[in-house]
Amino acid sequence: MPHAQPPTHAPSKSAPSAAARRGRRRRSRNIASLSILPKNENEESSVRPSAPLIQRVLRYLSFLAACAVLVACTTAPIASQQTLTGQEGAVVLKLITNSPGENDPAESLSSLHLERVLAPGEKQTGRDLVTLVRTRQATYTTAVFSGMVNPGRYVIKNAMGGQGNMVYTFPIDAKFGSFDVVKGEVTLLGTLLIQPRMGTRFFIAYVPPEEELQKSFETLYPALASQTRGRPTHGFTPTADLERRAALTSESKRRASLWNGLVQTADGEFMAGSKLGKVLWRKAGTTRWKELDVGTWREVLSVRPFRGGLLAAGEEGLLRLSTDEGLSWKQFAPPDDGLIQLAQPMSDGSVVVFSRSDRLWSAYVSEDLDAGKWRKLGEFPDTQSINVPWKRTMVVGLPNAAGVMMPNGDLHMTDGKTVTRVSNGQSTLDVNALPDGTLVSQTVLMTKSTLLSKDVGKTWTDLNTSRFVVTIAFKDSKTAYAVSPIAPGVFPGPLGLMTTRDGGKSWAHTGSSPGLTGPYAVRQMMVDRSDGSLLAFLPDNAIVRSADEGKTWRIVKDD
Repeated sequence: MPHAQPPTHAPSKSAPSAAARRGRRRRSRNIASLSILPKNENEESSVRPSAPLIQRVLRYLSFLAACAVLVACTTAPIASQQTLTGQEGAVVLKLITNSPGENDPAESLSSLHLERVLAPGEKQTGRDLVTLVRTRQATYTTAVFSGMVNPGRYVIKNAMGGQGNMVYTFPIDAKFGSFDVVKGEVTLLGTLLIQPRMGTRFFIAYVPPEEELQKSFETLYPALASQTRGRPTHGFTPTADLERRAALTSESKRRASLWNGLVQTADGEFMAGSKLGKVLWRKAGTTRWKELDVGTWREVLSVRPFRGGLLAAGEEGLLRLSTDEGLSWKQFAPPDDGLIQLAQPMSDGSVVVFSRSDRLWSAYVSEDLDAGKWRKLGEFPDTQSINVPWKRTMVVGLPNAAGVMMPNGDLHMTDGKTVTRVSNGQSTLDVNALPDGTLVSQTVLMTKSTLLSKDVGKTWTDLNTSRFVVTIAFKDSKTAYAVSPIAPGVFPGPLGLMTTRDGGKSWAHTGSSPGLTGPYAVRQMMVDRSDGSLLAFLPDNAIVRSADEGKTWRIVKDD
């Protein structure tokens, strides 16, 4: 937004101050040094604050020493054509982090540490410590840990990961009991659900091995699956604690609240996907928000209206349709078993799919979804941004076009016939489409701004909005609302709801931020096309509404 001009107010662009940068760095270091430790023997655990500097240095040196031991014991993930040699067993485990945001430390977990249970008087050696490595071939938050392991009885000690100079640890410390690794056989442990709670607490739920995990196993490791078919499969030794953790899965699914690909139709029907197989839905002409269970633990990344129902797509080839408001779901044959970020119905009845496997995207189209016939339109590499390395790829859909936007600004679009690439030239945080086909993109280069494109991404106009903008919602190309500073200077100052009616040339303060716990606590805003009101999507599964341009906000959905 341009510099404020009386009588309107608008936030201006400015670089972050040194103090603000130092504050952010301090917060990052504090988060990095936290260890998530058990609070007691119940289901919950809590985060222990960081120790003084000298203690942190000593702990870090101890961590490096431990890593040096573990490196020699690291087991590479099982390859697709790898089989057992006859001297070891195979271990496979799924882990899902049901965090409420993309930047949760749990998303960086990359290794799972096992420890062999020693017999009385037996001394531990490096061979008794095993590190399994994570793979995300067709997922975002779901991980599969696997490896060939020497026979014996083991427990899971912890999961670890890191980003940059930050290290994260989730101690598990045998919470699930022990399991056996048997020579020539597979140990299929099931799925662990790491569930953050309020503040620094978390619990871990457990899904026993079931059909979905078996399918993942056979898809990722076809040679091993073929070799061991008909042989015994091992898992955790049954305990009462394991049963209690299995009972926590419904609570974890209820808490899933990171809404993926939130969209609405011209008549005001809303839909979005979430982790653990959930769909958020508000039927056109109603005010009630529903959470639907797709019948899977896989993350749902795309939901679109199709054949009078909802078409959901997501991890590991998830592609399901419900025509009875979520009571039942029909699985379609996907074009591949990759991560389907978007399944977009086109105006001619066909369906376009963008699917990622490893670091390669593929675009497909199907004129006959029931028959499972797909035609490949093209492929392109997955690209990231140095400015926003944590950001996922985004999707956008129009009646006659669909595409994926990379965090580096590359936009790959298709009309169902060919795939073209355009770019806005900036690191991109968000992209969506207005009813008239205008694309709106939140970007950051040196500072944060908002770009508009009226020609499907070929050219972009910079609205010069402030780097302090929390979120922005367009009613049309002229009228928009932003949670942003009322009268910024070097620092943002107080935040409010700012409104423009001339396409961003001038802005007026019309209301307050919809954040319930603070003005910055807003994930996304949208203009409700059914009545023109504002809807704001907040953390912890809350939705608020304003019919007077931010003067008052009312909760319409909460946890």
